[in-house]
Amino acid sequence: MAHVTVIGGGIIGSSWAIVFARAGVAVRVVSRRSDAIDSVRDYVANAASRAQAIAPDVSVDDLLSRVSVYADLPHAVQDAGFVMEALEEKLDIKAAVFRELDRYAPPDAVLASSTSSFGISRFASEIVGRHRCIVAHPAAPPHLIPVVEIVPAPFTSLETVEITYELMQAIGQSPVMVKREQPGFVMNRLQGALLTEMFRVIEDGLMSPEDVDRLISDGFGLRWAFLGPLEGIDLNAPGGIADYLKRYGFMFDDLARERGGTSPVVTQKLVGVLHDAMRSALPVSALPRKLGWRDERMAALRALKAQAGSFSDSDGEH
Repeated sequence: MAHVTVIGGGIIGSSWAIVFARAGVAVRVVSRRSDAIDSVRDYVANAASRAQAIAPDVSVDDLLSRVSVYADLPHAVQDAGFVMEALEEKLDIKAAVFRELDRYAPPDAVLASSTSSFGISRFASEIVGRHRCIVAHPAAPPHLIPVVEIVPAPFTSLETVEITYELMQAIGQSPVMVKREQPGFVMNRLQGALLTEMFRVIEDGLMSPEDVDRLISDGFGLRWAFLGPLEGIDLNAPGGIADYLKRYGFMFDDLARERGGTSPVVTQKLVGVLHDAMRSALPVSALPRKLGWRDERMAALRALKAQAGSFSDSDGEH
């Protein structure tokens, strides 16, 4: 493609500019702020410098040479192969921008949104080129956290989905498919479920905020750095995830009942789906080797954390 256009020069838009430029793609950032050229380039330079370890062969100067800032949207999207909208979470703003994009972007350009709240159907369903519209919702900031939720609307074409998914892979991101629109997609719903329980524990006086945070930073986070929670419990019983749920699944059903649920959450169907997924990726006989791999990496991560130390108020002061 000739270039990518990012609509919005804030934290997410500038972070996306780093992602694309780091992968060798020319990026045009659209920002109508009067100080946009300096502010976007300063943010990109500073953030890219702190993230140098991700792509040590790409210098900050090389990365900056691929980033240009425009105040004019029609000019910026001319000949673009892919457009990423990264504006504030207001439906009227997004709808107005997508009408502009549909008018001025090349007819074969994908029009993506970084929205974390709204399905693309909430603000792009009325435009002529709605088939090329899709959500690509990143974790923040995307130049440091690679996962991206790919969320099509019912009207999004399969070609648009494939192009977006493959592009995210090509630029070093980690795309995951959300098969249909729902509020909060999946990432924010998972985060929300954890935070909601943390808030309840703190409100009830069961644990201090500092200790609740340490349950993650000095607990699950060490494991989750290398394994998803499902992979993690797959290693916590000799027979894998089905064995684990046979032994401990009652805990999750009890928690669901505690919250007013009337049906079990650990069903035969769910156990079958999880078992098939895990065993298609790794046979039970290989679990001990993966367990050893996990242990070595968690030990290395603990050593790295000890070496790096904790943040203090004086960090970054001169």
